[in-house]
Amino acid sequence: MLRAKVSLDREQQSSYTLWVEAVDGGEPALSSTTKITILLLDINDNPPLVLFPQSNMSYLLVLPSTLPGSPVTEVYAVDKDTGMNAVIAYSIIGRRGPRPESFRIDPKTGNITLEEALLQTHYGLHRLLVKVSDHGYPEPLHSTVMVNLFVNDTVSNESYIESLLRREPEINVEEKEPQISIEPTHRKVESPSCMPTLVALSVISLGSITLVTGMGIYICLRKGKKHHREDENLEVQIPLKGKVDLHLRERKPMDISNI
Repeated sequence: MLRAKVSLDREQQSSYTLWVEAVDGGEPALSSTTKITILLLDINDNPPLVLFPQSNMSYLLVLPSTLPGSPVTEVYAVDKDTGMNAVIAYSIIGRRGPRPESFRIDPKTGNITLEEALLQTHYGLHRLLVKVSDHGYPEPLHSTVMVNLFVNDTVSNESYIESLLRREPEINVEEKEPQISIEPTHRKVESPSCMPTLVALSVISLGSITLVTGMGIYICLRKGKKHHREDENLEVQIPLKGKVDLHLRERKPMDISNI
């Protein structure tokens, strides 16, 4: 039985190759060798790593003339795991600002877009708390990052913005998980309706039965007529023979020798 002497990490080394030799106790000793390849399975031991934005203190200027539907920034993260443990979903779980609901995030790509036109009352700092989670089993792991969007024409006072960023934001966290649907690779093929085929088969079967029945009736009628004709012929021939015999008997010459 093989046992690991140290802890193994798939992210550092995913496979091992060993040569095992088996030796018996005979004289002389005989042996054989075999090659064993060990593949390490992935476990969900790494939370998503946010690469952009680089910190919770960074911010981005959003012009008031930005059109609705335009992308303004993105959240980008990676996961060192594999499979479903590395599938990442993005969601906004907290908002703060004059009109933070004006922005939305794509759960698959992490792109943040403007949902509605910005008004004069929307100027200022908008803070979005973004949750980045994987689809790991048995329990998903996640990370969070703060996205700061400053709506204004220019950045005239950076120190003022930095002072706002240093303040602890009062954000109510929304416990709403992002929903990502995994589309199947096989498309469903709808089977054609069998009703026309069944109707056609029924018509053919009915026609065949009618044809066979008609032929049977026709044959029976033919045979009946044939027997009827034969009976009529017999009835006619018998009287004819009787008349002929009677006629012959009437014309038989009389014996007059005894007169």
